[in-house]
Amino acid sequence: MKKLTIGVVGAGIYGNYHIHTYCCDKNVERVVFCDLNEERRIATADKYQITGYKTVKEMIAQEQLDAISIATPDPYHFEPAKDAMEAGIKYLFIEKPLATSVKECEELIALAEKHGVKISVDFHKRWDPAYNAIRDEIKKDEDTFIRGYMALDDIIDVPRKWFTWTDKSSPAWFLGVHCYDLIRYITGSEVEKVYAVGNKEVLKKEGYQTYDNIQAILTMKDGSNWTVENNWILPVTFPKSNDGQLVVVTEKKYFKNESYRGVKSFTDKKESIPNYIFMNFTQDSASGFGLEPMQEFVADILSERPFRTSIYDGLQATRIAQAVHDSCESGKVVYL
Repeated sequence: MKKLTIGVVGAGIYGNYHIHTYCCDKNVERVVFCDLNEERRIATADKYQITGYKTVKEMIAQEQLDAISIATPDPYHFEPAKDAMEAGIKYLFIEKPLATSVKECEELIALAEKHGVKISVDFHKRWDPAYNAIRDEIKKDEDTFIRGYMALDDIIDVPRKWFTWTDKSSPAWFLGVHCYDLIRYITGSEVEKVYAVGNKEVLKKEGYQTYDNIQAILTMKDGSNWTVENNWILPVTFPKSNDGQLVVVTEKKYFKNESYRGVKSFTDKKESIPNYIFMNFTQDSASGFGLEPMQEFVADILSERPFRTSIYDGLQATRIAQAVHDSCESGKVVYL
């Protein structure tokens, strides 16, 4: 069976997840990457014993790539995706959000159609077994959605320390798009209108020009209403880097899922809640639903199956996120 050569764009936190996962995949023959940061590029090449390039164009020119996996920051997905498609790469895996504007998403769709490129977007919540169990249970009974609630939050060190592009993102772009996509996935319905509010207090005092918290009400075309709450200012003493909850009320049933999955760890300094079902790494293995989208991306290319998430899903999540921001700024309901 043919094995793939994959190029990863970006060697930050998630870029390392991509690289490690592909390096452990028996169906991947060669992994290379590119990153503009020289220090990070050298360290990553040494860590995985693979070749690192400075730019996407250089990597494509020097390698015979079957696919490219884009793990750059939220606002910087468009250019590497465009470069890859115009260079003839036929398969792309792109971190969420697909792009941070509807215009850029539509341009990427046009390029994909022009060049015959297949694109998957990393909405890894679709691989969470708990969410799939809820979805399957509702579909089995042909139940009717009434309302839903979803929260996804991060500790404040995420915007403070994890990256340098905080002002170019927000809780909606970084966290909310996961929620918007999951709601579409569970309900099988599209968002009809959005009303949202947000706060700029905590991070503003530290010099950041972005939201601390965004709350949105999504009215779906199936008639159900969903409240989505996202913040990234949880205290650093919180026992994990994020928290989340999903509540679904249907005509017949009530479902509730929380991010705590049954494991707690204690030292004399801190309590922690490791999410073992999300990501697990050893030197030679990578597992967990947070990594399954990349593994499935490889398998789908080789078996010529359609991807579980598409470029259209990326566009829809961006449309919702943009509407959420427009509503926050205008104070009005935004229709999609």
